[in-house]
Amino acid sequence: MSTERLLEIAENTVKRAVKLKADQAQAVSFLMDSALTRFANSQIHQNVATKTGGVSIKVVVDKRVAVLRVNSLEKKQLEEAVRGVLKAARVTPPNKDFKSLPEPAKWAPIKGTFDKKTAECTPDFRAEGTKAAIDTAHSRSSLVKAVAGSFSTGSMAFAVANSLGISAWATVTSASFQATVISKTKGSQGYGSAEQYARKASEIRPAEVGSEAAETSVKSLNPKKIPVGDYEVILSPRAVATLIDFLGYVGFSATSFQDGQSFVKYNLNKQVFDEKLTVTDDPKNPKTLWSFPIDGEGVPKKKLELIEKGRVSSRSICYDSFTAGKEKEKKSTGHSLSSLFRYGERPMPFNVAVSSGEATVEEMIRETKYGVLISRFHYTNPTEPTKAILTGLTRDGTFLIENGEISRPVMNMRYTDSMLSALKEIPMIGKKAETIDTTITPPMKLTRLRFTGTTQY
Repeated sequence: MSTERLLEIAENTVKRAVKLKADQAQAVSFLMDSALTRFANSQIHQNVATKTGGVSIKVVVDKRVAVLRVNSLEKKQLEEAVRGVLKAARVTPPNKDFKSLPEPAKWAPIKGTFDKKTAECTPDFRAEGTKAAIDTAHSRSSLVKAVAGSFSTGSMAFAVANSLGISAWATVTSASFQATVISKTKGSQGYGSAEQYARKASEIRPAEVGSEAAETSVKSLNPKKIPVGDYEVILSPRAVATLIDFLGYVGFSATSFQDGQSFVKYNLNKQVFDEKLTVTDDPKNPKTLWSFPIDGEGVPKKKLELIEKGRVSSRSICYDSFTAGKEKEKKSTGHSLSSLFRYGERPMPFNVAVSSGEATVEEMIRETKYGVLISRFHYTNPTEPTKAILTGLTRDGTFLIENGEISRPVMNMRYTDSMLSALKEIPMIGKKAETIDTTITPPMKLTRLRFTGTTQY
């Protein structure tokens, strides 16, 4: 289905709502194609494909706001949905904070976001990539016993219209490959994982993923426990991405800022992080995966400096039209995700990039007398958002560094620390950045990260 047809559906839905006496109305029509090849025990066990289409409808009646999402693009179902959402709005209490849906603004499509071959990727293509990953992993060592993971490809198109004149659309394709490798020796199992993301399926290198995961898996056999405490740490791009993602969630959303739950609110214009740390949110970054020119309300997405040389400010905050309406003379920055993704009404950064440095991981290791190399984090959660305290576990390859060399694998550990402390001193940032879903980041070395517990594996 073309974007022109999606836009026509959205505009007709808005007209229908206004005709039935909505004061304001918005419709987001969407079509998502996704396909996934799963494998476990070194063999493919599932191929699935889904196509989902529908419309998210928002109406306003006397400051009473209601939203309904219907998974259909058929005229009859959409007419019923409009009547249903209007009925809901009329019995909903007025929202005193609601000001208006957004006004139209100039926007332009971003080139290179859609790849036809990725959108039409076949199970055979994904199977060939999967085989390459599995074969490569097993070729690395006889200790490799099982390879598991997934190869996903898909496309998304959506169009936004509202009763104030917004009329906009976007398309994007994406592909990702994840692999976990299990190695075994007498009395021990080792784990390693790796992943790649790209807009084009042809840019994914499954054999590289399998090789990296296998190498880490074998090296992680026979881990030893080390004491809890503060350690210098070297973080892979995946580990860094986890920390930055959660900072976005707890700190840079206007929802948490206005509710007093954001660490940014209490550190405006302060040097809270190392001055080498600069983080932007930019949909036009060619490496970002979800490169939309507009958000879920049809507002042009604005580039933001989330962290500028270690400083945060009121300019770091991501707004949609609702949160912008709660502050005087504030405008949406184009960060509404509510119609498209899983984050509900919380505006958030979605095209995050951490500025690179000049170091390599090998140089970071050589410069570390006693520390820990972390492949990735697992089960991370915020515990005190106003202080940016996060907790989680290491996973899939954690190693002790002694006198500038990796000395041995260690059992996984729980970290619990404030990112205001952990990211205060960043002696080295890597040259090479990787795309990890919504975040682009290089590896980095931190002077200290606090570990509060250890596991038995």
